[in-house]
Amino acid sequence: MKKVLLAMVALVSIVGADELVNLKIEGMMCPACVKNVKGSLNDVKGVKESTVYLKEGKAEVKAAEGTKPEAMCDAVKKAGYGCSVAK
Repeated sequence: MKKVLLAMVALVSIVGADELVNLKIEGMMCPACVKNVKGSLNDVKGVKESTVYLKEGKAEVKAAEGTKPEAMCDAVKKAGYGCSVAK
């Protein structure tokens, strides 16, 4: 029983180590743009999940602790869109 409890505590610690990063995205015009930005973000090492909002021009990215927001923006910029870290 003790081992199971310790394993559960360790798992909760790992899961809780995610960060939420908000990015401002410029240049998206259509759903295909959203798909391109989302794909670019999801290809960044450490990114676990991303949600891209066309009308708001933003993205919310769930990433492993220590994943650099600059790497996320670099990926978005390589895809042809503007990107900055929202404050």
